[in-house]
Amino acid sequence: MRRNISSGFLVVLVSLALLFSTVYQEKPTCEWLEKPVDDKTFKAFMDFFKYDKDLPFETQILDVKEHEGIRKEHLSFLSTSNERVFANLYSIVETSSKKEPATIILHGGSALGKDHPRYEVHAELLTRAGLKTLAIDLNYFGERSTDLLTTFNEKEKHEKLYNKHSAYLSWMIQNVKDISRSVDFLINQRGADPEHISLIGFSRGAVVAAVAGGAEQRLAAIVLLHGGHFDAMEREHLPPACPANYIGRISPRPLLMINGTRDADFVKDTSILPLYNLAKVPKRIIWLEGGHGAWTEEANSELLKWLQEHAK
Repeated sequence: MRRNISSGFLVVLVSLALLFSTVYQEKPTCEWLEKPVDDKTFKAFMDFFKYDKDLPFETQILDVKEHEGIRKEHLSFLSTSNERVFANLYSIVETSSKKEPATIILHGGSALGKDHPRYEVHAELLTRAGLKTLAIDLNYFGERSTDLLTTFNEKEKHEKLYNKHSAYLSWMIQNVKDISRSVDFLINQRGADPEHISLIGFSRGAVVAAVAGGAEQRLAAIVLLHGGHFDAMEREHLPPACPANYIGRISPRPLLMINGTRDADFVKDTSILPLYNLAKVPKRIIWLEGGHGAWTEEANSELLKWLQEHAK
């Protein structure tokens, strides 16, 4: 099932691309990283993320498994009229009747999406820490894959998506809508505490989470793991898709970033720190010795400690 983008929406995307194309020709570096858009422009961006809140979820339970006290529901629900989100929902088998804190996790650029073993490990860790955990597939990944991406290598992802300005903007908009619908789903379908829903993104999912964190104000806390402004193969973004225009608007909600000191994808001095410097307090960054995806038991402890304080 693929999307049918309205002609009006396409006109908006093309107009944006034309409007800012001269900026990109004149400035090889990101203007928005140097100076994010003003509040009036940002407010206009919010129109991109509007969706039908009355659309039925039409939830489909595809499978249910229980393992060592954790229930994993493989399910899907409608996000927008032509997009179905596929997700894994993790919860403790024996739960109380009270509303529970929850988190949404976004995967990196793996073809497996939410089903990569790494995210399963993190989901179970978060669930045992007391968070109902919803891991969703980003558009074009996992169970939402299409013929747009076939190899999922870095060259293909950048040539067909990340460096295609209008396509990337459309992709980002859909993902943010999916996150907002995931918040709705957790509250309305799974009894989550609406005051304690956090968002955790990994790598490319962290870039999406930075945008969603600024756009979706119901999120209580934001965590960006091994993300940054753009990666080493990426060029500029259209302004409504650029995390530099959103990360400063996460505050006063808390933000945590965890990054590798020798990350060759999201480089410390040119991608990570410039984005972090745009964020406002309360914020914290934790550095791990190593490259992209570096992780330790100490990082697990620090992440859980921070979530205990800010997301529960």
